[in-house]
Amino acid sequence: MTRLTSLIAAYPRPFWLLWTGTLINRTGEFVVPLLGFYLTAQQHMNVGQVSVILSALGVGRFLAEGFGGQLSDRYGTAFTMTLALTGGGLMLLLLAQAHTFAQLFAGVLAYSLLTAMYKPAASTAVADLTAGPQRARAYNLLYWAINVGASIAPVLGGVLAGLNARLLFYLDALTMFVYAAILTLFYRAPRTPHEHTRRAALLPRDRLLWQFCLATLLYALTYQSYKLLALVFAQQGYAAVQYGQVLAVNGLLVILLGLPVGHFIARTSHPRWQVAGAALLGTGFLLHAFAHTLGQHVLAVTVWTLGEIVAYSISKTIISELAPPQNRGAYIGLVGSMSGLATLIAPLLGGALLQHLGAAPMWTAMAGVGFTAAALYLWLEARVTRRRAETARWEAALPAG
Repeated sequence: MTRLTSLIAAYPRPFWLLWTGTLINRTGEFVVPLLGFYLTAQQHMNVGQVSVILSALGVGRFLAEGFGGQLSDRYGTAFTMTLALTGGGLMLLLLAQAHTFAQLFAGVLAYSLLTAMYKPAASTAVADLTAGPQRARAYNLLYWAINVGASIAPVLGGVLAGLNARLLFYLDALTMFVYAAILTLFYRAPRTPHEHTRRAALLPRDRLLWQFCLATLLYALTYQSYKLLALVFAQQGYAAVQYGQVLAVNGLLVILLGLPVGHFIARTSHPRWQVAGAALLGTGFLLHAFAHTLGQHVLAVTVWTLGEIVAYSISKTIISELAPPQNRGAYIGLVGSMSGLATLIAPLLGGALLQHLGAAPMWTAMAGVGFTAAALYLWLEARVTRRRAETARWEAALPAG
C-alpha cells in the first residue's frame, strides 16, 4: 500500500484521471477488435467488403491524427479529447443501426476520423503534465493501461456478442461517454506559459520531424505485418485456436514486462533504445521466416514483442520533446498519422509479397524494413539528442503557468 500511495503521489491528479479513463475506455473497446467478425457473421458481408470497411480505420487515423494534434494546440487537449470521445460514442450508436455497405463504410470512417483525434491530444496532455524521466514513466503507465484493457476487451466482447451483437456498440459507446464525463467534470488541464505563442503551420517545415516520420512509418510497417501471421498460420496448417494462443503471448508479455522495462528505460530515456526496439522488431519477424513449429513462432513473437515494448517505452517521450512546447500536438499528431498510413499499406504490401513470393521472402522483406528503420533512427540520434536538450532548456526557462 505504501508503494502504491507513493506511485499515485508521484504524478499529478489530472494524469490519473487520464489513466483511469483510458483503462475504462480500452476495457470497453469491443467494436474494433470484433468488427470483422460482426460484419461477416451478423451483416453477412463478403471478404472484399469487409476488407474495404476495415481499411477505413486506417484511413481515418492517417487523416485525423495530424488534425487532432493541431486542434489540441489551438483549443486545448481537454476539448479535443472530449470531442473525440463524445463524437466517437455517437457514431457507435449510429453504426449499431447501419446495415448497408455504404452505411457501414461511412460510419466506420466517421468513427475513425473522430476517435483518432484523441490520441495526439492525450499524448500532448501527458507531456504537458510531466517532465524529465517522469514523462517517460507516465507514457509507460498509460501504455500498460491500454494493453490491459485491450487484453480484456476481446474476451468480454466475445461473450457479449453471443448475447446480442448490438451490445458491443452500446457498451463501447457508454465507456466513451463515461470517459468524456470524467474529463468534463474533473479534468483541468494545466495552464501553460506558451498557450498564446505562435503555432506551427499545418505541415511544419522541420526536416528532423519529417525524417523521424519516415523512420516511424518504416517501423510501423514492420509492426503491422503481424496481421499477416493469421494467413501464414492457415497456410502452414495451424488451427485458429493455435493462432490465438501464439498471438496471446504478445499481450501477456506487454502486461508483465511493460512497466518494469519501461521504467528501466526511463532512467536514461536515451534514443538508442528506439534503435534497439526497431532492431528487435525486425529480428522477431525475420525469425518467422525460419519458423516451422509452434514453438519457433512463439519465440519470434516474443522477440518482436520485446522490440515493441522497448521502442514504445521511449518513442512518445522523444516525439513530445522534438517539438516546441506550443506545437507538441501538431508534431505528435503527424508522427502518429504514420502508424495510420502503415495500417493501410502493410496488409497490401505484405499480402502481395506473400501471394507472389511466399511466407519466408515476405517475412524477410518486412524484417528488412524494420532494420532500415533502426538504421534511420541511429542516423538521426545525434540531432534528436540535441533537439531534446534544446526543448528541455526551453521548458526550464519558461515561467510557471
